[in-house]
Amino acid sequence: MPIIDPKSFEAGHWRTGFDFNAAAAFADDNIQQFLNALSRVILTDKEARSHPDLATFGYFCRKANLVRAIADLPSAASRFGWGTVVHIAPGNIPLNFAFSFVMGLLAGNSNVVRLPSRPFSQTMLCVRLVDRLLVDPVFKPIGRRTRFVQTDRDSAALNGLIAKAAGLVVWGGDATVQRFRALPKCPRCVEVYFPDRVSSLLVDAAGYLALPEEEARLSARRFFNDTFLVDQNACSSPTTVFWLGDNVDITRAKEQFWSRLASILSAEYVIDPMARINRNLDIFRDVITVGRALSLTTEHDVWRLDDPEVLGLPLRFGTFLELSVTHMTQVLRYLRPNEQTLTTLGVTPEDVFRRLAADGRIPGINRIVPVGNALDIAFNWDGKEVLSILSCRVQVS
Repeated sequence: MPIIDPKSFEAGHWRTGFDFNAAAAFADDNIQQFLNALSRVILTDKEARSHPDLATFGYFCRKANLVRAIADLPSAASRFGWGTVVHIAPGNIPLNFAFSFVMGLLAGNSNVVRLPSRPFSQTMLCVRLVDRLLVDPVFKPIGRRTRFVQTDRDSAALNGLIAKAAGLVVWGGDATVQRFRALPKCPRCVEVYFPDRVSSLLVDAAGYLALPEEEARLSARRFFNDTFLVDQNACSSPTTVFWLGDNVDITRAKEQFWSRLASILSAEYVIDPMARINRNLDIFRDVITVGRALSLTTEHDVWRLDDPEVLGLPLRFGTFLELSVTHMTQVLRYLRPNEQTLTTLGVTPEDVFRRLAADGRIPGINRIVPVGNALDIAFNWDGKEVLSILSCRVQVS
């Protein structure tokens, strides 16, 4: 099942053999069997293993993860798909489309998935591995309910499809979300939107300094995966780093953390010329917005700011805002209105939640996860139970 290119999509070729508005039972055996097989083929493929984000997706599809997700949803046995769901993936994240596809499929829907506009190798490899499974006669029903497409930005065919679809899932910036919200849709269309979000890392300096050397090095690798693999374009990639502790511990922790990261960057990361220009432009815009000069540290090709007024301004391509706090609850004053994920280092997510939510306070974030797990999309995302939304529950009483 080749990817439908923009010209073929506009001509309607994607409809050939596609069961429009076909639906299945929630998490039926064929779907679970397919996803578990997809997990195995990804995790055993040599090329796939070279992409950490693709390996993460492979683990997402594994049977144990599916079983937990199904068990978490009430009345799974009385749920069915709505019909055809259109998925709009962000153009700058290689595998977001794949997670969205799995959510729609497991919920029992047929799925038309618009792929990222950029030609990521992980995207193409993932689709090839899906296609390898769909040639199996056992999975033909899933093949008839699946299309991966590429479209022009203002595709009339895409707008027409959305007008008839049973559901729409949009991952993108605020402007993208607003544009798709405004399109005509069926009165009963189920809509799920994931607009712009921002995220942070919290480092307990004393806890970090107490880590064994091997674990400390691994934490730098995990932070690299959370941020530099996607140039901080993911909504869950940290742009702010909170350092918790006293000045002595924080100074030592910073020096060790950024030094360990530098060894990874020098060996594996090259910022392309256009990204380098955009990073400079971001800083210029930040200076103009704040209205005064900003202190900028540029060690190891990592740019670090320390002014709280930068909160909410665009930071990409290895640019971070660092803020020091002496008490955990001080983090609350800096969390932005669209804060999504708080990754943690040197302290457990459970401890962070307990301390932030003490005395009935609302943490103001949707996820607290260990460093290295920022990009691990879950079935609960942005506070939304996606499988519940994308499936129809039949009330039996």
